[in-house]
Amino acid sequence: MRLPPTSIQAASLLILSSVAACSSDNPAPATDAATSTDIAPVDSSVPMDGSTPADAATADASDAARARDVFHVTDVQFGDVPTGSIGVSSLVGDFITAARASNWSTQNRSRGIMMHGCNGVTNAADCLADVPEAGTVDGDIGADHSAIDGAHLRVLFTSTAGSAYWTRSSADGRFIGRGTKIHDLVRDIEINAAGAMYDPAFFPDNNGFMYQPGGRMCPQSALTTGMPTSVAITGTGSPCAGSSVGLYEHLAAALGGGDYWATSAGTAAWDDGGHAATLTETARNEAWNSTAQVTLSLMANTGSGFSFVASRSVSTPFQGDAVISPSGRVMITRFVDDAGAYQGYVLHRLDATHTGAAVMVTTTEMARYAQQGAKPSFSYDERYVAYHHYIGGGATADADAHDLGFTDSSDPGFGDYTTRGASNIYVLDLLTGISTRVTTMAPGQYALYPHFRSDGWMYFLVRTLGTRTESVIASDALLVNQ
Repeated sequence: MRLPPTSIQAASLLILSSVAACSSDNPAPATDAATSTDIAPVDSSVPMDGSTPADAATADASDAARARDVFHVTDVQFGDVPTGSIGVSSLVGDFITAARASNWSTQNRSRGIMMHGCNGVTNAADCLADVPEAGTVDGDIGADHSAIDGAHLRVLFTSTAGSAYWTRSSADGRFIGRGTKIHDLVRDIEINAAGAMYDPAFFPDNNGFMYQPGGRMCPQSALTTGMPTSVAITGTGSPCAGSSVGLYEHLAAALGGGDYWATSAGTAAWDDGGHAATLTETARNEAWNSTAQVTLSLMANTGSGFSFVASRSVSTPFQGDAVISPSGRVMITRFVDDAGAYQGYVLHRLDATHTGAAVMVTTTEMARYAQQGAKPSFSYDERYVAYHHYIGGGATADADAHDLGFTDSSDPGFGDYTTRGASNIYVLDLLTGISTRVTTMAPGQYALYPHFRSDGWMYFLVRTLGTRTESVIASDALLVNQ
Protein backbone atom coordinates (compact mmCIF):
# COMPACT_ATOMS: atom_id res chain seq x y z
CA MET A 1 0.00 0.00 0.00
CA ARG A 2 1.31 3.44 -0.88
CA LEU A 3 1.68 5.79 2.07
CA PRO A 4 1.86 9.60 1.76
CA PRO A 5 5.05 11.54 2.75
CA THR A 6 5.43 12.72 6.03
CA SER A 7 -4.18 39.18 -2.18
CA ILE A 8 -1.77 40.39 -4.52
CA GLN A 9 -2.58 40.78 -8.24
CA ALA A 10 0.70 39.90 -9.95
CA ALA A 11 1.00 37.73 -13.01
CA SER A 12 4.45 36.79 -14.15
CA LEU A 13 6.42 34.57 -16.42
CA LEU A 14 8.14 32.42 -13.84
CA ILE A 15 11.34 31.01 -15.29
CA LEU A 16 11.98 29.00 -12.20
CA SER A 17 15.54 28.02 -12.81
CA SER A 18 16.02 31.52 -11.48
CA VAL A 19 14.28 30.19 -8.39
CA ALA A 20 16.36 27.06 -7.84
CA ALA A 21 19.05 27.08 -10.48
CA CYS A 22 19.69 23.97 -12.53
CA SER A 23 22.95 22.16 -11.97
CA SER A 24 26.17 23.28 -13.61
CA ASP A 25 25.65 20.65 -16.29
CA ASN A 26 22.33 22.29 -17.12
CA PRO A 27 22.83 26.08 -17.12
CA ALA A 28 20.00 28.17 -15.67
CA PRO A 29 18.17 31.10 -17.25
CA ALA A 30 18.80 34.54 -15.82
CA THR A 31 16.90 35.77 -12.81
CA ASP A 32 15.33 38.85 -14.41
CA ALA A 33 12.39 37.07 -16.03
CA ALA A 34 9.96 39.34 -17.83
CA THR A 35 6.41 39.98 -16.69
CA SER A 36 3.21 39.32 -18.61
CA THR A 37 -0.51 38.93 -17.97
CA ASP A 38 -1.21 36.79 -21.01
CA ILE A 39 -0.95 33.19 -22.09
CA ALA A 40 -1.13 32.45 -25.79
CA PRO A 41 -4.54 30.83 -26.44
CA VAL A 42 -4.72 27.09 -26.98
CA ASP A 43 -4.62 26.59 -30.75
CA SER A 44 -6.97 23.63 -31.01
CA SER A 45 -9.90 25.34 -29.31
CA VAL A 46 -9.85 28.59 -31.27
CA PRO A 47 -12.23 28.42 -33.01
CA MET A 48 -14.21 25.37 -31.87
CA ASP A 49 -14.54 24.04 -35.43
CA GLY A 50 -10.88 23.07 -35.28
CA SER A 51 -9.67 25.32 -38.11
CA THR A 52 -6.06 26.55 -37.94
CA PRO A 53 -4.95 30.18 -38.34
CA ALA A 54 -3.22 30.73 -41.68
CA ASP A 55 -0.26 32.44 -40.03
CA ALA A 56 0.44 29.67 -37.51
CA ALA A 57 4.04 29.18 -38.65
CA THR A 58 4.74 32.91 -38.32
CA ALA A 59 3.17 32.93 -34.86
CA ASP A 60 5.37 30.05 -33.76
CA ALA A 61 8.47 31.87 -34.98
CA SER A 62 7.39 34.97 -33.06
CA ASP A 63 6.85 32.88 -29.93
CA ALA A 64 10.38 31.50 -30.16
CA ALA A 65 11.83 34.99 -30.62
CA ARG A 66 9.79 36.26 -27.67
CA ALA A 67 11.13 33.44 -25.52
CA ARG A 68 14.70 34.43 -26.36
CA ASP A 69 13.92 37.99 -25.32
CA VAL A 70 12.47 36.74 -22.04
CA PHE A 71 15.39 34.54 -21.10
CA HIS A 72 18.07 37.16 -21.94
CA VAL A 73 20.75 34.46 -21.89
CA THR A 74 22.57 32.28 -24.37
CA ASP A 75 22.58 29.10 -22.30
CA VAL A 76 18.85 28.58 -22.86
CA GLN A 77 19.09 27.34 -26.39
CA PHE A 78 16.67 26.94 -29.27
CA GLY A 79 17.16 24.74 -32.31
CA ASP A 80 20.29 22.59 -32.11
CA VAL A 81 20.28 21.76 -28.39
CA PRO A 82 22.70 19.16 -27.02
CA THR A 83 21.08 16.40 -25.00
CA GLY A 84 21.12 17.26 -21.32
CA SER A 85 21.17 21.03 -21.87
CA ILE A 86 18.46 23.48 -20.92
CA GLY A 87 16.72 24.49 -24.11
CA VAL A 88 14.11 23.71 -26.74
CA SER A 89 15.30 21.73 -29.75
CA SER A 90 13.87 21.92 -33.25
CA LEU A 91 12.16 18.59 -32.55
CA VAL A 92 9.65 20.45 -30.39
CA GLY A 93 8.63 22.73 -33.26
CA ASP A 94 8.27 19.72 -35.52
CA PHE A 95 6.08 18.02 -32.96
CA ILE A 96 3.90 21.08 -32.30
CA THR A 97 3.28 21.39 -36.05
CA ALA A 98 2.22 17.74 -36.26
CA ALA A 99 0.09 18.04 -33.11
CA ARG A 100 -1.70 21.09 -34.50
CA ALA A 101 -2.78 19.03 -37.49
CA SER A 102 -4.15 16.17 -35.38
CA ASN A 103 -4.77 15.95 -31.65
CA TRP A 104 -7.43 14.74 -29.22
CA SER A 105 -8.98 18.18 -28.93
CA THR A 106 -9.80 18.34 -32.63
CA GLN A 107 -10.68 14.65 -32.84
CA ASN A 108 -13.09 14.83 -29.91
CA ARG A 109 -14.72 17.87 -31.48
CA SER A 110 -15.08 16.10 -34.83
CA ARG A 111 -16.61 13.12 -33.01
CA GLY A 112 -19.28 15.42 -31.57
CA ILE A 113 -18.36 14.99 -27.91
CA MET A 114 -20.40 17.55 -25.98
CA MET A 115 -18.28 19.49 -23.52
CA HIS A 116 -19.81 20.12 -20.12
CA GLY A 117 -21.34 23.57 -19.78
CA CYS A 118 -21.07 24.40 -23.50
CA ASN A 119 -24.66 24.06 -24.67
CA GLY A 120 -25.41 26.55 -27.44
CA VAL A 121 -21.96 28.15 -27.60
CA THR A 122 -19.51 28.18 -30.50
CA ASN A 123 -16.31 29.14 -28.67
CA ALA A 124 -14.82 27.29 -25.73
CA ALA A 125 -14.26 30.57 -23.88
CA ASP A 126 -18.04 30.98 -23.61
CA CYS A 127 -18.55 27.66 -21.82
CA LEU A 128 -19.37 27.42 -18.09
CA ALA A 129 -20.81 30.94 -18.15
CA ASP A 130 -23.49 29.98 -15.62
CA VAL A 131 -20.96 28.53 -13.14
CA PRO A 132 -20.33 31.01 -10.30
CA GLU A 133 -16.99 32.77 -10.09
CA ALA A 134 -14.73 32.31 -7.10
CA GLY A 135 -15.60 34.73 -4.34
CA THR A 136 -19.35 34.62 -4.97
CA VAL A 137 -20.16 31.32 -3.24
CA ASP A 138 -20.20 30.91 0.54
CA GLY A 139 -17.21 28.87 1.67
CA ASP A 140 -15.40 28.92 -1.68
CA ILE A 141 -11.77 29.99 -2.18
CA GLY A 142 -12.49 33.73 -2.28
CA ALA A 143 -12.05 36.39 -4.93
CA ASP A 144 -8.98 37.87 -6.63
CA HIS A 145 -6.97 34.69 -7.06
CA SER A 146 -6.61 34.81 -10.84
CA ALA A 147 -3.20 36.05 -12.00
CA ILE A 148 -4.29 36.43 -15.64
CA ASP A 149 -6.02 39.60 -16.81
CA GLY A 150 -9.49 38.76 -18.05
CA ALA A 151 -9.37 35.12 -16.94
CA HIS A 152 -12.05 33.59 -14.75
CA LEU A 153 -11.88 31.09 -11.91
CA ARG A 154 -15.23 29.30 -11.68
CA VAL A 155 -16.26 27.11 -8.75
CA LEU A 156 -17.45 23.77 -10.11
CA PHE A 157 -18.18 22.42 -6.63
CA THR A 158 -17.02 22.57 -3.02
CA SER A 159 -16.93 19.63 -0.62
CA THR A 160 -16.13 19.14 3.05
CA ALA A 161 -15.03 15.56 2.31
CA GLY A 162 -11.26 15.57 2.03
CA SER A 163 -9.39 13.64 -0.65
CA ALA A 164 -5.98 12.06 -1.05
CA TYR A 165 -3.58 12.55 -3.93
CA TRP A 166 -4.63 13.96 -7.24
CA THR A 167 -7.77 15.09 -9.06
CA ARG A 168 -8.47 14.36 -12.73
CA SER A 169 -11.49 14.79 -15.04
CA SER A 170 -12.98 13.17 -18.11
CA ALA A 171 -12.20 14.65 -21.52
CA ASP A 172 -15.65 16.25 -21.72
CA GLY A 173 -15.23 17.79 -18.27
CA ARG A 174 -18.37 16.16 -16.86
CA PHE A 175 -16.80 13.69 -14.42
CA ILE A 176 -14.17 14.69 -11.87
CA GLY A 177 -12.29 11.96 -10.02
CA ARG A 178 -11.25 13.38 -6.64
CA GLY A 179 -9.80 10.74 -4.37
CA THR A 180 -12.30 7.88 -4.29
CA LYS A 181 -15.26 10.02 -5.34
CA ILE A 182 -16.26 10.78 -8.93
CA HIS A 183 -18.29 13.97 -9.08
CA ASP A 184 -20.89 14.06 -11.86
CA LEU A 185 -21.35 17.75 -12.69
CA VAL A 186 -24.52 17.09 -14.69
CA ARG A 187 -26.31 15.36 -11.80
CA ASP A 188 -24.37 17.28 -9.12
CA ILE A 189 -23.68 14.14 -7.10
CA GLU A 190 -20.62 12.23 -6.03
CA ILE A 191 -20.37 8.64 -7.22
CA ASN A 192 -18.50 6.33 -4.87
CA ALA A 193 -15.59 4.49 -6.51
CA ALA A 194 -16.02 1.37 -4.37
CA GLY A 195 -12.78 -0.52 -3.81
CA ALA A 196 -10.57 2.26 -5.19
CA MET A 197 -7.92 4.02 -3.13
CA TYR A 198 -6.32 6.77 -5.27
CA ASP A 199 -5.04 7.94 -8.67
CA PRO A 200 -8.15 8.48 -10.82
CA ALA A 201 -7.33 8.92 -14.52
CA PHE A 202 -9.40 9.19 -17.71
CA PHE A 203 -8.69 8.20 -21.30
CA PRO A 204 -8.54 11.18 -23.70
CA ASP A 205 -11.19 9.76 -26.04
CA ASN A 206 -13.83 9.86 -23.25
CA ASN A 207 -14.26 6.08 -23.34
CA GLY A 208 -12.93 4.98 -19.97
CA PHE A 209 -11.10 5.63 -16.73
CA MET A 210 -8.72 3.94 -14.32
CA TYR A 211 -8.18 3.68 -10.56
CA GLN A 212 -5.54 2.23 -8.28
CA PRO A 213 -4.57 -0.14 -6.81
CA GLY A 214 -4.44 -2.87 -9.38
CA GLY A 215 -4.62 -0.64 -12.46
CA ARG A 216 -8.39 -1.12 -12.68
CA MET A 217 -9.60 -0.20 -16.20
CA CYS A 218 -13.26 0.82 -16.38
CA PRO A 219 -15.58 1.75 -19.26
CA GLN A 220 -17.03 5.25 -19.06
CA SER A 221 -20.45 3.71 -19.59
CA ALA A 222 -20.30 2.61 -15.94
CA LEU A 223 -20.79 6.28 -15.05
CA THR A 224 -23.36 7.16 -17.71
CA THR A 225 -25.67 4.13 -17.68
CA GLY A 226 -28.63 4.66 -15.38
CA MET A 227 -28.26 6.88 -12.34
CA PRO A 228 -25.36 5.31 -10.42
CA THR A 229 -24.38 6.46 -6.96
CA SER A 230 -21.61 3.88 -6.68
CA VAL A 231 -19.43 1.99 -9.15
CA ALA A 232 -17.66 -1.22 -8.14
CA ILE A 233 -14.04 -0.69 -9.15
CA THR A 234 -13.16 -4.11 -7.72
CA GLY A 235 -15.03 -7.26 -6.72
CA THR A 236 -17.79 -9.41 -8.13
CA GLY A 237 -19.88 -7.63 -10.71
CA SER A 238 -17.32 -4.91 -11.35
CA PRO A 239 -17.22 -3.67 -14.96
CA CYS A 240 -13.53 -2.91 -14.46
CA ALA A 241 -10.63 -5.17 -15.40
CA GLY A 242 -7.32 -5.42 -13.58
CA SER A 243 -3.91 -4.79 -15.09
CA SER A 244 -0.29 -4.43 -14.12
CA VAL A 245 -0.41 -0.67 -14.67
CA GLY A 246 1.20 0.75 -11.55
CA LEU A 247 0.78 3.82 -9.37
CA TYR A 248 0.86 7.35 -10.76
CA GLU A 249 -0.62 6.21 -14.04
CA HIS A 250 -1.40 8.59 -16.90
CA LEU A 251 -3.41 7.51 -19.91
CA ALA A 252 -3.19 7.97 -23.67
CA ALA A 253 -4.92 6.72 -26.79
CA ALA A 254 -3.48 6.49 -30.29
CA LEU A 255 -5.05 9.04 -32.63
CA GLY A 256 -5.47 6.42 -35.32
CA GLY A 257 -7.45 4.16 -33.01
CA GLY A 258 -6.73 0.76 -31.53
CA ASP A 259 -3.94 1.23 -29.02
CA TYR A 260 -4.34 2.54 -25.49
CA TRP A 261 -1.26 3.37 -23.44
CA ALA A 262 -0.35 4.24 -19.87
CA THR A 263 2.77 5.45 -18.14
CA SER A 264 3.24 4.53 -14.51
CA ALA A 265 6.12 5.81 -12.45
CA GLY A 266 8.30 3.40 -10.57
CA THR A 267 10.25 6.51 -9.59
CA ALA A 268 7.91 9.22 -8.36
CA ALA A 269 7.25 11.81 -5.68
CA TRP A 270 4.05 10.92 -3.85
CA ASP A 271 2.40 14.33 -3.88
CA ASP A 272 -0.45 14.87 -1.42
CA GLY A 273 0.36 18.38 -0.21
CA GLY A 274 -1.82 20.93 1.49
CA HIS A 275 -3.15 18.74 4.30
CA ALA A 276 -0.35 20.23 6.40
CA ALA A 277 1.91 23.18 5.65
CA THR A 278 3.84 22.23 2.51
CA LEU A 279 6.60 24.70 1.67
CA THR A 280 8.54 22.83 -1.03
CA GLU A 281 8.00 20.13 -3.65
CA THR A 282 7.32 16.78 -1.99
CA ALA A 283 9.99 14.15 -1.43
CA ARG A 284 10.66 11.28 -3.85
CA ASN A 285 9.55 7.77 -2.99
CA GLU A 286 13.03 6.52 -3.94
CA ALA A 287 16.24 7.93 -5.37
CA TRP A 288 16.08 9.13 -8.97
CA ASN A 289 19.43 7.78 -10.07
CA SER A 290 21.01 6.26 -13.17
CA THR A 291 18.73 3.22 -12.96
CA ALA A 292 15.44 5.17 -12.74
CA GLN A 293 12.75 4.03 -15.14
CA VAL A 294 9.13 4.39 -16.16
CA THR A 295 6.77 1.59 -17.18
CA LEU A 296 4.82 1.89 -20.44
CA SER A 297 1.75 -0.33 -20.66
CA LEU A 298 -0.39 -1.33 -23.63
CA MET A 299 -4.13 -1.91 -23.36
CA ALA A 300 -6.98 -2.63 -25.75
CA ASN A 301 -10.59 -1.51 -25.86
CA THR A 302 -12.83 -4.57 -26.18
CA GLY A 303 -15.95 -2.52 -26.86
CA SER A 304 -17.45 -3.29 -23.47
CA GLY A 305 -14.34 -2.55 -21.43
CA PHE A 306 -10.57 -2.77 -21.52
CA SER A 307 -8.04 -5.56 -21.46
CA PHE A 308 -4.39 -5.40 -20.50
CA VAL A 309 -1.88 -6.52 -23.15
CA ALA A 310 1.71 -5.96 -22.00
CA SER A 311 4.20 -3.60 -20.34
CA ARG A 312 7.72 -2.46 -21.07
CA SER A 313 10.20 -0.66 -18.82
CA VAL A 314 11.86 2.47 -20.20
CA SER A 315 15.08 3.92 -18.81
CA THR A 316 14.81 7.52 -17.55
CA PRO A 317 18.11 8.23 -15.76
CA PHE A 318 17.82 10.77 -12.93
CA GLN A 319 14.18 11.33 -13.84
CA GLY A 320 10.77 10.47 -12.40
CA ASP A 321 7.07 11.38 -12.40
CA ALA A 322 6.72 10.44 -16.07
CA VAL A 323 3.51 11.63 -17.76
CA ILE A 324 2.41 10.52 -21.23
CA SER A 325 0.64 13.00 -23.52
CA PRO A 326 -2.99 12.32 -24.62
CA SER A 327 -1.90 10.96 -28.02
CA GLY A 328 1.04 9.01 -26.60
CA ARG A 329 3.48 10.80 -28.90
CA VAL A 330 5.48 12.56 -26.20
CA MET A 331 6.24 12.16 -22.51
CA ILE A 332 7.41 14.61 -19.85
CA THR A 333 9.46 13.78 -16.78
CA ARG A 334 10.98 15.70 -13.88
CA PHE A 335 14.75 15.53 -13.48
CA VAL A 336 17.25 15.94 -10.66
CA ASP A 337 20.94 16.70 -10.45
CA ASP A 338 23.61 14.36 -9.09
CA ALA A 339 22.78 15.50 -5.56
CA GLY A 340 19.11 14.63 -6.03
CA ALA A 341 17.82 18.22 -6.14
CA TYR A 342 14.86 18.90 -8.42
CA GLN A 343 15.94 20.74 -11.57
CA GLY A 344 12.98 20.92 -13.92
CA TYR A 345 11.29 18.98 -16.72
CA VAL A 346 12.46 16.89 -19.67
CA LEU A 347 10.29 16.49 -22.78
CA HIS A 348 10.78 13.25 -24.73
CA ARG A 349 9.51 12.05 -28.06
CA LEU A 350 7.95 8.66 -27.39
CA ASP A 351 7.94 6.07 -30.16
CA ALA A 352 6.00 3.04 -28.99
CA THR A 353 4.92 0.18 -31.23
CA HIS A 354 4.01 -3.43 -30.71
CA THR A 355 3.69 -6.73 -32.48
CA GLY A 356 1.03 -8.55 -30.53
CA ALA A 357 2.17 -8.37 -26.92
CA ALA A 358 5.77 -7.51 -27.81
CA VAL A 359 6.14 -3.81 -27.02
CA MET A 360 9.00 -1.80 -28.55
CA VAL A 361 9.81 1.65 -27.16
CA THR A 362 12.37 4.32 -27.94
CA THR A 363 12.63 7.80 -26.44
CA THR A 364 14.35 10.90 -27.79
CA GLU A 365 15.04 13.94 -25.65
CA MET A 366 13.44 17.04 -27.20
CA ALA A 367 13.80 19.76 -24.56
CA ARG A 368 14.72 20.59 -20.96
CA TYR A 369 12.91 23.27 -19.00
CA ALA A 370 14.31 24.63 -15.75
CA GLN A 371 10.96 25.30 -14.05
CA GLN A 372 10.32 23.97 -10.57
CA GLY A 373 6.99 22.24 -10.06
CA ALA A 374 5.12 18.96 -9.77
CA LYS A 375 2.31 16.89 -11.32
CA PRO A 376 2.54 18.07 -14.95
CA SER A 377 -0.44 17.50 -17.23
CA PHE A 378 -0.68 18.05 -21.00
CA SER A 379 -3.29 20.11 -22.80
CA TYR A 380 -5.22 18.12 -25.39
CA ASP A 381 -3.52 19.98 -28.25
CA GLU A 382 -0.20 19.00 -26.57
CA ARG A 383 1.31 22.49 -26.79
CA TYR A 384 1.08 23.22 -23.06
CA VAL A 385 1.75 21.57 -19.73
CA ALA A 386 0.09 22.69 -16.49
CA TYR A 387 1.65 22.06 -13.09
CA HIS A 388 1.56 23.26 -9.49
CA HIS A 389 4.44 24.65 -7.45
CA TYR A 390 4.68 24.87 -3.66
CA ILE A 391 5.92 28.13 -2.18
CA GLY A 392 7.12 29.33 1.19
CA GLY A 393 10.45 27.61 1.77
CA GLY A 394 13.52 25.96 0.35
CA ALA A 395 15.75 27.17 -2.44
CA THR A 396 12.85 28.77 -4.33
CA ALA A 397 11.61 30.99 -1.49
CA ASP A 398 13.27 34.27 -2.52
CA ALA A 399 12.22 34.00 -6.17
CA ASP A 400 8.69 32.95 -5.21
CA ALA A 401 8.42 35.99 -2.94
CA HIS A 402 9.73 38.24 -5.71
CA ASP A 403 7.26 36.72 -8.18
CA LEU A 404 4.40 37.69 -5.86
CA GLY A 405 5.64 41.27 -5.58
CA PHE A 406 7.69 41.05 -2.37
CA THR A 407 11.35 41.99 -2.01
CA ASP A 408 12.41 38.48 -0.94
CA SER A 409 11.38 35.77 1.51
CA SER A 410 12.32 37.96 4.48
CA ASP A 411 9.76 40.57 3.46
CA PRO A 412 7.14 40.78 6.28
CA GLY A 413 4.37 40.54 3.70
CA PHE A 414 5.63 37.11 2.69
CA GLY A 415 5.86 35.91 6.29
CA ASP A 416 2.62 33.91 6.38
CA TYR A 417 3.77 31.96 3.32
CA THR A 418 6.90 30.82 5.15
CA THR A 419 4.81 29.19 7.89
CA ARG A 420 1.53 28.26 6.17
CA GLY A 421 2.83 27.63 2.67
CA ALA A 422 0.74 27.69 -0.50
CA SER A 423 0.82 26.44 -4.06
CA ASN A 424 0.01 28.09 -7.37
CA ILE A 425 -0.85 26.83 -10.83
CA TYR A 426 1.40 27.50 -13.81
CA VAL A 427 1.19 26.79 -17.54
CA LEU A 428 4.35 26.01 -19.51
CA ASP A 429 4.45 26.63 -23.27
CA LEU A 430 6.52 23.72 -24.56
CA LEU A 431 7.49 25.59 -27.73
CA THR A 432 8.83 28.77 -26.12
CA GLY A 433 9.83 27.52 -22.69
CA ILE A 434 7.81 30.33 -21.11
CA SER A 435 5.95 29.51 -17.90
CA THR A 436 3.05 31.69 -16.77
CA ARG A 437 1.50 31.81 -13.31
CA VAL A 438 -2.29 31.32 -13.43
CA THR A 439 -3.23 31.77 -9.76
CA THR A 440 -2.28 33.95 -6.80
CA MET A 441 -3.26 31.90 -3.79
CA ALA A 442 -3.25 33.21 -0.22
CA PRO A 443 -1.11 31.67 2.53
CA GLY A 444 -2.58 28.31 3.48
CA GLN A 445 -4.37 27.88 0.14
CA TYR A 446 -3.13 25.09 -2.10
CA ALA A 447 -4.05 25.10 -5.79
CA LEU A 448 -3.13 21.57 -6.90
CA TYR A 449 -3.28 18.93 -9.64
CA PRO A 450 -4.14 21.08 -12.69
CA HIS A 451 -5.33 19.20 -15.74
CA PHE A 452 -7.08 20.08 -18.98
CA ARG A 453 -10.28 18.97 -20.52
CA SER A 454 -10.56 18.55 -24.27
CA ASP A 455 -11.51 22.15 -25.18
CA GLY A 456 -8.73 23.96 -23.30
CA TRP A 457 -10.50 24.67 -20.00
CA MET A 458 -8.33 23.72 -17.05
CA TYR A 459 -9.57 22.23 -13.76
CA PHE A 460 -7.67 22.15 -10.48
CA LEU A 461 -8.25 21.39 -6.81
CA VAL A 462 -7.89 23.88 -3.95
CA ARG A 463 -7.23 22.66 -0.41
CA THR A 464 -7.44 25.07 2.52
CA LEU A 465 -5.04 24.47 5.38
CA GLY A 466 -6.68 23.55 8.67
CA THR A 467 -10.00 22.50 7.10
CA ARG A 468 -11.37 19.57 5.13
CA THR A 469 -12.91 21.95 2.61
CA GLU A 470 -11.86 21.34 -0.99
CA SER A 471 -13.04 23.17 -4.10
CA VAL A 472 -12.67 22.18 -7.74
CA ILE A 473 -12.06 25.24 -9.89
CA ALA A 474 -12.25 25.78 -13.64
CA SER A 475 -9.93 28.29 -15.36
CA ASP A 476 -10.15 29.70 -18.87
CA ALA A 477 -6.54 30.94 -18.74
CA LEU A 478 -5.69 29.45 -22.15
CA LEU A 479 -8.82 30.80 -23.78
CA VAL A 480 -9.07 34.45 -22.73
CA ASN A 481 -7.01 35.82 -25.62
CA GLN A 482 -8.91 34.21 -28.47
